[in-house]
Amino acid sequence: MKLAEFIAGIDVGAEQPTEAALTAFETSIGCRLPDDYRRFLLACAGGYHQGGADFNWPHGDWAGSVQEVLGLRSDECSLVQTRQTPQWPTVDELLWIMSDHGGNPICMTIDKAHFGEIWFMDHEMAEYEKPWTLAQAMSHQWGYVLPLAPTFSDFIAGLYEEAAAA
Repeated sequence: MKLAEFIAGIDVGAEQPTEAALTAFETSIGCRLPDDYRRFLLACAGGYHQGGADFNWPHGDWAGSVQEVLGLRSDECSLVQTRQTPQWPTVDELLWIMSDHGGNPICMTIDKAHFGEIWFMDHEMAEYEKPWTLAQAMSHQWGYVLPLAPTFSDFIAGLYEEAAAA
């Protein structure tokens, strides 16, 4: 899917984000975001995706559909609010950027080792009782954080409408 097509499917309902708001958010998380994701955040305030935006696991099987797209806004679709009060356990190295149809987070890693990669967090595998690390969550033994795409642009390019996949 092309980025413009993805953005067109989002029921935005919020003001256009500003460079100042983006810079303030980046300062709050302690890093400059990848350029492709920065361009997206400046072009789209986030919201709920109204059309088909399905995605697959890297091996090709269907994984889910994008539903909520977080952005630089002040309601439930806010990157800031979700980072401050996440619904599921997470770590600072993961930036929750979207949710699928079942409420599972779609995240971008902002650590140096995996910077800009896109991951799926299976909330049913979440560890609630004790602290955990990104390395533990990514391990094959745990399977809480699963790879989706090497970059934001690759993730968007891999989205499709179910009818188009047939």
